[in-house]
Amino acid sequence: MHKWTIGIVPQGGHTTGSKGSSESKEKSITFRPEKDYNTIDDQKDYEDPDYFYDVGTPSKTSNDRIISPPPVPTSSRPTHIAIHNTTKTATPRWRVILLGVGLFVACFLLVITLFAFFMLQSQSSYSPFDLKSNGDSSKHSQLGNRKSRDMEITPNHLLTLLITKRKVCLFEVAGGNESEGRDLFLRDHIETARLIFHSNLSHAGVPVHPLQFQRFARSQGVDDDCHVILYDRGQMIWSTYAMWIFRLFGHNRVSLLSGGYTGWKSQQERSTQYRTEQNEIARRRLGDFHSSWNDSLIITYDDVFENSEIDEYDIVDAQAKEEYLGLATGALFGHIKGARNIPVEVVYDWGTSQWRDQPQMQAAFSSSALSPKRSVVSNHR
Repeated sequence: MHKWTIGIVPQGGHTTGSKGSSESKEKSITFRPEKDYNTIDDQKDYEDPDYFYDVGTPSKTSNDRIISPPPVPTSSRPTHIAIHNTTKTATPRWRVILLGVGLFVACFLLVITLFAFFMLQSQSSYSPFDLKSNGDSSKHSQLGNRKSRDMEITPNHLLTLLITKRKVCLFEVAGGNESEGRDLFLRDHIETARLIFHSNLSHAGVPVHPLQFQRFARSQGVDDDCHVILYDRGQMIWSTYAMWIFRLFGHNRVSLLSGGYTGWKSQQERSTQYRTEQNEIARRRLGDFHSSWNDSLIITYDDVFENSEIDEYDIVDAQAKEEYLGLATGALFGHIKGARNIPVEVVYDWGTSQWRDQPQMQAAFSSSALSPKRSVVSNHR
């Protein structure tokens, strides 16, 4: 490499081509050979970062640079596992169609079933025992709301309950002359029966207080889950009134014995299984009956007065024809305005102590223009 240097000529020296008077100092250019110059390496020195940051370190050449190793060849072993999500095959269209048709048919059948159920509920078939309300108070009932077998049981049914030792509370209901009723009961009555009087249930035609009835029913061994069965000596007025009282105070498992005491005795002539007993057996067990007030079975005078304007239900008067028309003597007779007269003997046969059959009752109710879809209130003086 060659470099040019600029030197100073000493005094007394001279140069060629210079003028004679030269005491002044002159400059001379001298060629001094040094290391070989390489523009490429020099340029690399300027581009090398070590040139700027490593002071005193000799410049690196291209031969001094570390050559990076070649890339590592790819491994023959897999470095990861490729997971391929298999797409679900689409459900055939015909399956979707069948499913939709099935759901539609099921919904349609459900709607039809519900509609038929409500239609059957709305159609009230009359029952001959829905108008059995006697005594001194009013009764609000629905025609056809209970089956006759729930309201009345046969002597054979009662015998089955007694033999199988079901939980039965059997009562003979007496009214009017209490001393006479007690004498008849002590002389002979259905086995396991207990005696209750009309005065235990009502005072001057008004039902006793619910707590009074609860105390009395418990003293007779009545429980909430026992089956109360009532009968009388053939009058039927006392047992039906007692049934209404039991239901008024919240005991719904109440039935009448078909034929009463007379019907049981007639069966006793055929079989000794229909037993009776004498005297009254003391029973000290107390019941757990809880009374309540079923206001759907009774209405007030204000309700009757309001009904004369809105005509919400039918009123049935069970008095005799002369009493209904006010022709009978001995009391102040007559009837409520708009009341229909259906005497007791129209629906009950006093000779056989049995209720009339269904065709006879249906004819009597139709002739009185009673509708099975309307509520009925019955009263008896």
